[in-house]
Amino acid sequence: MRSWWLVLLSLMVCTPLFAQDVEVTLRITGEQVKMENMAIPDFPVQEDGPGFQQAAKTLAEVLRQDIVNSGVFRLLGKERIALMPSPHGGAPIDFDQWTSIEAQFLVVGSIKRGDGEEMRVEVRLFEISSQGQVLAKAYRSKPGLARKMGHVIADEILFLLKGRKFATSKIIYAYEAERSTDNRLLKELYIMDYDGHNALPLTKRGISFAPSAVRKGRDTLLAYSRFSKAGTIDASYGIAFKPTLASRPKPLLDQAGLRASAPAISPDGKRILFSMAKEGNVDVYVMDLNGNDAFRLTRHPAVDTNPSWSPGGHAILYTSDRNGSPQVYRMDADGLNNMRLTRENPYNDSAVWNPVHDYIAYVSRFENDFDIFIMDLKSGQNYRVTRRQGSNEDPSWSPDGEQLAFTSNRTGTWQIYLVNLNGMNLRQITNQGNNRAPVWVAGD
Repeated sequence: MRSWWLVLLSLMVCTPLFAQDVEVTLRITGEQVKMENMAIPDFPVQEDGPGFQQAAKTLAEVLRQDIVNSGVFRLLGKERIALMPSPHGGAPIDFDQWTSIEAQFLVVGSIKRGDGEEMRVEVRLFEISSQGQVLAKAYRSKPGLARKMGHVIADEILFLLKGRKFATSKIIYAYEAERSTDNRLLKELYIMDYDGHNALPLTKRGISFAPSAVRKGRDTLLAYSRFSKAGTIDASYGIAFKPTLASRPKPLLDQAGLRASAPAISPDGKRILFSMAKEGNVDVYVMDLNGNDAFRLTRHPAVDTNPSWSPGGHAILYTSDRNGSPQVYRMDADGLNNMRLTRENPYNDSAVWNPVHDYIAYVSRFENDFDIFIMDLKSGQNYRVTRRQGSNEDPSWSPDGEQLAFTSNRTGTWQIYLVNLNGMNLRQITNQGNNRAPVWVAGD
């Protein structure tokens, strides 16, 4: 979220940078990424059942979009696939034919009847150059879960070919609806599929914001800020914690008059960073999951806030105005070895560490706009992600480190957007109310 210097108590289209029709594309950071061609024909229903036809269409559409969103594959168009002999019906794959349309991978799927009303989804993945079968697997799903099954299959393909996955991931975010009938401000946390579908509430009847989430085993740990009196804005706001998304929230720092906010759960799920105003000074603290053993990490008369962890939990990013304006700093997990990272613009905030690459994303005020930037920590080079389209804030990395979620008010309301690291495939995934502070977490 935007820095606490501007909205301490606030409840809160990137143009493609490079051409798509090339074998090698570039990340925003300039690193070369090889793009490969994949063909995904329709999944025919070979044994029909209730809802199977629509489910087959939905499943294939979701799978194709996930593959595109990966940023490392290009889909061959349906008009080119239509020129090929059908890969279904038991006939051997004619690899020479698929080579002629520059396919490098081929996904062949079909739908049959499973037990009861279940579908049996049979999927085969071929590498054209080696003429080898990479995957042959049958999945079972109810027709109403076709979207989920498409994500599951996409993740399996991506993991086999690239060693990473994201399609079953989720995004937790703060949703601000219209005010209630008694004019109370309503701001709640929701969770949705990474592509914006299947949104469900996580909190209710209050003002909840600034979520932090970490996947631990099969559970997702959630910490967030909330006002102590539902529907009112007063001087007290604290932190709540959920050990699972379905559990009741546990107040960690929720005492009257307390000002604790901006929680960040450690990657190992054992500690929580937060900022707290105490004795007139805002500093970064760390505590355990029960709200105990709070330890002050920063000790400076300036405002220190918005902490976030490095992927291994050994270092911390935070924002401080100790040099006169908000800038991003790094320190060790014990609070030592503080170092300023950002220098190019007068206002930099909300830094988050890429889970895979040695990058950070952050918000910077540039030419009177708030935009998302990426810094390569090895070179110190900064790269601008968004440009001259409203304010763009709240960066959050995908679990595989290849995409960014952020919020923008470019359409007049705050909505969540995703973009690939090659600067392409920008998409808006929310559209109702105002949606802020996305946190991208791994799925099943």
